Amino acid sequence: MKMSLNAYRCLIDFASSYAQYACVGALCLSSLNAIQLPTAMEPQRPSEWWHQRHIEKLAEVQQGDDYDIVLIGDSITQYGERDASYGYYFGNRKVLNLGFGGDGTEHVLWRLRNGELDGVQPKLVSLMIGTNNSRNQSAEAIVAGVEAILDQLETRVPEAQVVLFSVFPRKAGKEQTTLEAVNLELKRFDDRAQVEHVDINEQFYSEARELNADLYYKDLLHLSNQGYQLWWAALEPYVSEALGEAPLPANPHRAVQSVHRGGPRHEQKLREVAEEDYQLVFVGDSITHFWEREGEFGKSVWERYYGHRKALNLGFGGDRTEWVNWRLQNGEVRGLNPKLVVLMIGTNNTQAAKDAPADTLAGIASNLRTIRFHLPNANVLLLSIFPRGAGPEDPWRKINGQINARLPALAEADPMVTHLDINQHFLDSEGNLPRELMPDLLHPNTEGYAVWAAAMEPMLSALMEDEPIR
Repeated sequence: MKMSLNAYRCLIDFASSYAQYACVGALCLSSLNAIQLPTAMEPQRPSEWWHQRHIEKLAEVQQGDDYDIVLIGDSITQYGERDASYGYYFGNRKVLNLGFGGDGTEHVLWRLRNGELDGVQPKLVSLMIGTNNSRNQSAEAIVAGVEAILDQLETRVPEAQVVLFSVFPRKAGKEQTTLEAVNLELKRFDDRAQVEHVDINEQFYSEARELNADLYYKDLLHLSNQGYQLWWAALEPYVSEALGEAPLPANPHRAVQSVHRGGPRHEQKLREVAEEDYQLVFVGDSITHFWEREGEFGKSVWERYYGHRKALNLGFGGDRTEWVNWRLQNGEVRGLNPKLVVLMIGTNNTQAAKDAPADTLAGIASNLRTIRFHLPNANVLLLSIFPRGAGPEDPWRKINGQINARLPALAEADPMVTHLDINQHFLDSEGNLPRELMPDLLHPNTEGYAVWAAAMEPMLSALMEDEPIR
């Protein structure tokens, strides 16, 4: 028995009950028993693999975070979390990502009816779903499934704006033909007061009407970094309007993005954060990292100045601004409420990444935004990048000097941020950097760390509101 789209709609309310159906118009029990509910509308529990992600999302919801943005979809939405632009657009916002690999509309319905939005009242929901349904379901059934999801959202999050994206194009074939028919129907949901339909699919094609391979991985289904930039930039005006913020510029430089940097030290720091209520946090690269090193490095100085202050060292060798964003957005300060964060970063952007001074400065500004979002009660002590190289004509030092000259303006923009330049304490009268303080002309030795701590102590103790170390 073939059903029309209208008939599909009539059955949406029966999707969660298999025991009995009521009559709808001319259809009564005897007729309904002969009808197979379209899969796209029938809530289905995800596979065991993805059910674990469902459990994790329930835990996130139960933490009671006041999520402003909810992203709903399949692997295309889920894998956005892995992209460097995700942290730029969402890392400093209260976002719940309900993208699940392999999901169709029926799985989304099951998840929504099983707790993933319980107690969540976002300002905006982004929905893009249906490409997995196109493998074996009709366009009519997929549209009915999308409509069932919209009905659920209208019931569960009535105050949220819903941005409904046309299903993104995929390589030519039966699935894409089905999705083209689906997308023609999705336009009519614009008539709903809660829904804004957005179609950016033309931007995925070249002038020759071929999919732009640069926007995809090799499967011409999942998005590349450029593809995610296209999507998130299209969503950003709706997100920023919902949050009452200025829109973030599209296509940001890498230095302001959020580039994955996990590994053993990151995992170690996650454990440390879970075990202690730190009041002082240092963030930076190897220069900060080596406060922890014994021998001719900073550990003895650290113990004297910071051992009694519940201090946490989040310095990572080789770090750049984009990695700092990722680490802080991925648990390294979760649950903390420190009095002070000390930030010094940028020399690796200059030397290793060859970033222009303006890009590194933008990266530092993004780090400040990340810190202020995740640790809103903390003061921030922003240090000038330390001098490097033998003399004032060292090319990397000169570039860092251009960055340092503009750091005071960053601090002036936020009353919780204080800029401090202690660089002259490391230099002789001619501006040379003695190897007695930095043997490799970059990293301090124990004496150099002592100079750092002593020069910073008056300002640090004032911001910590404790007794200075003499």
